[in-house]
Amino acid sequence: MARLIVRGIFAALFRVRHEGALPAHGPLLVVANHQGWADGFLLAASFPLTADVRLLGDREGTGKVWWWRAVLRAVGIVIPIERSSSTADRAAIATTLAALERGAIVVVFAEGRVSRVESSLGPFARGVGYLALRSGASILPVWLSGTAELYLRKELVTIAGTPRVVAREAPTKDATRTLALALHDDLARLEPSERAPDPAHKRMRWLTNLF
Repeated sequence: MARLIVRGIFAALFRVRHEGALPAHGPLLVVANHQGWADGFLLAASFPLTADVRLLGDREGTGKVWWWRAVLRAVGIVIPIERSSSTADRAAIATTLAALERGAIVVVFAEGRVSRVESSLGPFARGVGYLALRSGASILPVWLSGTAELYLRKELVTIAGTPRVVAREAPTKDATRTLALALHDDLARLEPSERAPDPAHKRMRWLTNLF
């Protein structure tokens, strides 16, 4: 119900378009670029409503505003991860692997940061490779376009690529790094070469900094 409400709100505020197939079930890891607050909501609302979707989100970033925490808690799709620690967040990893085991779709913003710049893709952390190799789940790259700057009737696009199939194996440092680099390239290839021109007047630009 919460995802249906988010879908309705986004349809009222923006022009949402999808390219490529977004599956209805997992186990599946989704790697996406991260440009602004709308990314997670856009992805959660874009998958079929029957899909069990989870977002791996930074604990500090998703919890710094009380009413944002309340919204995310109500939606119930965020797996919080502690990125500031020098060691891996074992609780978040265990929760993610358990979700994949039961057939969920888990979204990972593998850059580990929000760029706030359109068409910007930073390097991937090894963690996404670790999760893929530990779980054996396929990885779907999804490019998000239009979310860096938001205003009324802005076109937001999800561009889904071809899933990469991986075999479950020991997540060594070299193997996770190699896979993370390959996944980065998979996602980078989806970046559109052209974007719609900006309108002369951008109404409700405050939406960019809503969260």
